[in-house]
Amino acid sequence: MGSGDDPRSRDRWARLRFAIIGPLLAAPPAPGDLQAALGALADRTSRHPLTGLDVRFGVSTIERWLYAARSAVDPVTALRNQVRRDIGRFPSVCQEAQEALRAQYAAHPGWTEVAPVV
Repeated sequence: MGSGDDPRSRDRWARLRFAIIGPLLAAPPAPGDLQAALGALADRTSRHPLTGLDVRFGVSTIERWLYAARSAVDPVTALRNQVRRDIGRFPSVCQEAQEALRAQYAAHPGWTEVAPVV
């Protein structure tokens, strides 16, 4: 998985999600049978796209993927991990509080470190 021509991890995740919900898109279940179909998919084990380990997903997660894919023009693109644009920002905190938090963090960087287990 370390070769230079590997697709980006976002694309690998999108393809895994599409592989899981693809049968529901190709042959939608009859009315009233969706929850049973989602439950059957949730019971299946898939291969993690980055580590190769076995992984399972819950019904609500698979359902969210299904609705995102069904409402999109390109279902695979809709299933990609979204790029976070708010990392390092505090959208719900006023500017003065943001500055105070940054100053405290700069003055006490050890506050975020995990204490060693003795």
